[in-house]
Amino acid sequence: MAGRGIVTVKGSSGDTGSEVDADRRSLIAALAVAGGLAPLSAVNAGAMTTPESSAGPSHTERTVLCFGDSNTWGFVPGQESGATRFTRYDHHSRWPRALENLLAPGTRVIEHGICGLVGALASGGAQFEDGASRAAIDHVRGLISANWPIHEWVVMLGTNDLAYPTLEDPARIADGVVTTIEQGLASHAWLGGAAPAVTVVSPIPLGPAVRAIGVDEAGIERSRGLAREFALRATPKGWRFLDAAGAGALDTADGIHWSAAHHQRFAEMLAKALADPAQR
Repeated sequence: MAGRGIVTVKGSSGDTGSEVDADRRSLIAALAVAGGLAPLSAVNAGAMTTPESSAGPSHTERTVLCFGDSNTWGFVPGQESGATRFTRYDHHSRWPRALENLLAPGTRVIEHGICGLVGALASGGAQFEDGASRAAIDHVRGLISANWPIHEWVVMLGTNDLAYPTLEDPARIADGVVTTIEQGLASHAWLGGAAPAVTVVSPIPLGPAVRAIGVDEAGIERSRGLAREFALRATPKGWRFLDAAGAGALDTADGIHWSAAHHQRFAEMLAKALADPAQR
C-alpha cells in the first residue's frame, strides 16, 4: 500500500509499477527549474502545476521593472569617485525611485541598472574586469526569474553600444535590444502568467562634452538616430516607445550621464506614459 507522500504508478498492462516519492519528485522538479532544464521540468513536473502556481500576478501589487545601464543605476557625471569606483545618486534622486513615488499606491518599482551594459551585444561578446558579461542578453533570464511576475518592463539601453564599432549603427543597436527584450519575454512566458507591458526608452542623445573623450560629431549624430530606430521597432510589437530626450539635452560635465534634474523630469514623463491606457 502506498503510504503518505507516495504515488503508485500503474504500467500499461495494469500492473502496479514502481512507487515514486512525491516529495522527491517535487525536489527534482524544483532543481530542474533552478537549473534551467525546461524539458526535464516539463516532463517530470507537468503534473505538479497547481492553481496557486498558475494564478498569475496579485491583483493588489503592480511590479514595474526598470532595466538599463549607468543612467538607470544613477551614475553622477563629472565627479571623482574617491574611495569607490563610481559615484551614485542617492536613493531618492534616481529616476526609478522617483517613479515609484509618482505611481499609484501598491506599485513596486525595481531598479536594475548596470554601468557599462551593452544592449545589443551578442552573448559573451565582452566582459567587465571582474569577468561578468557586458551583454544585456546574458542578464535578462536571471533578471526576469528573480522578479517575476512583472506587469511593466521598462528598458533603456543603447548608449554604450555606440562605443562598439560593430554596433555603432542605430538600426543594428535597436535590432539587438529588441532581441534582448524578446529573450526576457520568453523567460517570463516560460514561468507563466500574463506578459508584461514593455516600454522601450531611447536614451538622451550624447551631449557636447563627449568631444573631450574623442567622440566626433558623427558619433553624436548616431546617438540622435536611436530614437527613430527604437520607435520603428517598438510600435509594431505593441510596445510603448518613449524618447528620453524630452527630459532635456545632456549638458552635463561628461555629456553621457544625467543630472538629478534629468532623473526627475524623466520619472515624470514615464509616470504619465505608464498611467495612460492609450499608450499601451
